Amino acid sequence: MSAPDDARVLVAVSARAPADLGSEVAADLTAHLGVTVMHKRGGVATEFLRELGPTIDCVVCVSDNADCVSNLQAVADSVPLVVYGDEVPPVPVDEIVATDGGTGMLARRVADRIGKMRKRDELAEANAKLSALNEYTRELTACETVDEVSDTVVSAVHDALGHGRVVLALRDGDAFYPYGHTLPSEPEVKLDVDEGIVGRTYQTGETQIVDDYGDDPDHTREVEGVHSVVSVPIGDRGVLQVTTDAEAAFDQRDAEFIEIVAAHTAEALSRIQREIDLRVERDRLHAFFHGMRAAAVYVESTDDREPIVREINPAYEDLFGGESVGKSVSEAFPTDAERTLFTDCITGDEVEERQVTRETLDGDRKLTVSVVPISTPGPDRAAFGLYAAEVEFY
Repeated sequence: MSAPDDARVLVAVSARAPADLGSEVAADLTAHLGVTVMHKRGGVATEFLRELGPTIDCVVCVSDNADCVSNLQAVADSVPLVVYGDEVPPVPVDEIVATDGGTGMLARRVADRIGKMRKRDELAEANAKLSALNEYTRELTACETVDEVSDTVVSAVHDALGHGRVVLALRDGDAFYPYGHTLPSEPEVKLDVDEGIVGRTYQTGETQIVDDYGDDPDHTREVEGVHSVVSVPIGDRGVLQVTTDAEAAFDQRDAEFIEIVAAHTAEALSRIQREIDLRVERDRLHAFFHGMRAAAVYVESTDDREPIVREINPAYEDLFGGESVGKSVSEAFPTDAERTLFTDCITGDEVEERQVTRETLDGDRKLTVSVVPISTPGPDRAAFGLYAAEVEFY
């Protein structure tokens, strides 16, 4: 039989029970299980369980006294309650072990109950983390800035783990800065990319689990309240780190959860950077668009709907007038060739052109219209249309 080394068992007896009854059972359980066993009597046992129940793995009531069992059952909540006695108590308990089986049998039953409770708690913890991760993923897809990503990530990890201090450190040049955190005060520190556990995580690209920060060769300074550390790389962008004041507080399951969060974080940051790059490119194109001497039009399509004319440049307005802005392609362009060209080419990757005859402010003219599809942030589609008189290229 075995139980986790950190398990805690409460042995409770009636206040009217012999003085040595509970202590003998407690000593036997300690010998059999090798865990922490506490012995309390009567109302003291009940109050102890009421206040410290979350820290106790199993309660053993060494009595079938109705009042003793009932009082413990009323405050046990989710802590397993085992009765070591020869009568069936008047209230439901998790298990009854007859005294003729001895404390050896009792120890086996207690170890089994502790194991089942730990598995149940692990499942509940995993479900809580999964729920937090699902909610976090939904929120992350809506983030539009690095600050929003940082706040969402830090909150998700802190809520899921339920303890510890969370820091999202992102690289800026040759140093890491805490973009988001749950520290008690605003940090005024930065670390070089090869400094500390953060630097080791970044340089190796591997998750680091540290049971005692003070003994780690890369601890850079004395930090009050930091003993355990789990540190996970976020691609080449930074590190997600959780610390706590308890030693050996993090295991592989904690690390795997944070690794999943880190992967989503890296993707969200990459997406935002891509959108920033696209906006910069689009702004440059628009600047070029408005300065062109040739007539040009900009159209957009949202949710695969018919493209809409969003902008025209001064040369287009001088040639055709300005009434087309805000209209759909089918309304803005008088020729079938233009309508088909803009509708089809906006979803493609190639530049297409057609010859059209358009009525201008100066009369009908033969023109070449070229449609250039462009990338945009998000699912929208867009394209520029360029109009020019027929020319020959040499």
